[in-house]
Amino acid sequence: MLKVPPTNKRGIQMYFHSINDLLDLPELRITSVQKEMDTIEFGVEPCTSLQSCPTCRSKERVIRRGVAYRRKVRDLAAFGSKVFLHLPAIRLYCHSCKVSFVWDYEDVEPKKQVTKRFEKQASSYVVGATVKHAAALLQMPVTSLTRWFYRWMNTESQRIQKECREEAAARPTLVLGLDDFAIRKGHTYNTGLHDLRGETFLDVIPGRTKEELHDYIEKNPEWRTLQPTAVVLDLARSYHRFVKEIYPSAIRIADRYHVNRYVTEALQHIRKTEQKKLTPHAGRHLKRNHHLIGKRQDRLTEREQQELSVLLSYSPLLQQAHAWKESFMDWYDKSSSYNLAKKGFQRWLQDGASIDHPAVKSCLKTMQTWQEEICNYHKLRYTNAAVEGKNNKIKALQRRHYFTRNPEGYKQRILLECNEEKVQY
Repeated sequence: MLKVPPTNKRGIQMYFHSINDLLDLPELRITSVQKEMDTIEFGVEPCTSLQSCPTCRSKERVIRRGVAYRRKVRDLAAFGSKVFLHLPAIRLYCHSCKVSFVWDYEDVEPKKQVTKRFEKQASSYVVGATVKHAAALLQMPVTSLTRWFYRWMNTESQRIQKECREEAAARPTLVLGLDDFAIRKGHTYNTGLHDLRGETFLDVIPGRTKEELHDYIEKNPEWRTLQPTAVVLDLARSYHRFVKEIYPSAIRIADRYHVNRYVTEALQHIRKTEQKKLTPHAGRHLKRNHHLIGKRQDRLTEREQQELSVLLSYSPLLQQAHAWKESFMDWYDKSSSYNLAKKGFQRWLQDGASIDHPAVKSCLKTMQTWQEEICNYHKLRYTNAAVEGKNNKIKALQRRHYFTRNPEGYKQRILLECNEEKVQY
């Protein structure tokens, strides 16, 4: 037994009362403590002497008939050690109903070897990990943790999704994000629906075509009731048509980083064309440092800027295209209003028309087609940067679990992983 410093009975009771407060066991009081290696075992008993009859809900004629046995139950770890509670199975008898029953503990289900709070915390350990890893960390069987986790995941994911949906519906200026993520790259995709202001993942929509999106909304009409001020999405026509029909009053904003990619890709096409015309040494030098051309100039170090000036000196066309790319980045950052942004965008298109290269012409054609959605960024400055972060979490989840064959379980895992800050541990 663990030695207690006070020697009188009152001192011992105070000592156990302090431990009870630390362990947060309101219905139990500690009667003994034993420490062995990395385990602490507490002898406990109920704080009250009698319990109400489960039939008549009265304890006036209930009597105790002793303790049948003591159940060893695992609780939350404390002081860096595993904690076990020795719960007495107290036999009771009601003279009014003529029934016998056993003491029912609020924090421990009948016949269970763990407390409710330990089961819940153990299940939450699997979020961001695997069941096998979490079971090894908790030193418990994988099969038990798997069973607990799937039961907990079903209820917790539904609670989180409901909470996120209610927050989105109540938000006065709701901004949604829509983007796809690959299940099997080049073959199968899903679409993620995000609340950008709340930074929450709302739902997984199977597929990404207009028909698949509409089919899902028909089956889940609660998403149609949302009233977003704006929706941020890439330049996929299926998404724009879908948003225009479902949320007709919402502003459609072309995601800044998807738009930037068209410009940087056009610049890299010019770089590949020009490096073939250079001497072998200059061509290799340009190819080896191509990332400096795509990088924003104001984020380059002094050494990188010197290197960039050498690269641009190889080709006047490349130098012109790089200046065109930099002016587009400045347009995104420095336009102070929507009207000024539209005028600046037209000037940028005219500057691009002076660059004689097929890649730039193709880029300008795309930009002219989507100029309204691109300029809408200056009405509400939102991007899908947070969405890309969620997509990375989903990719990590798929790699970690070698994908998940159960579609419902797959969706529930995504809701937990992408809304981890709302998980109740």
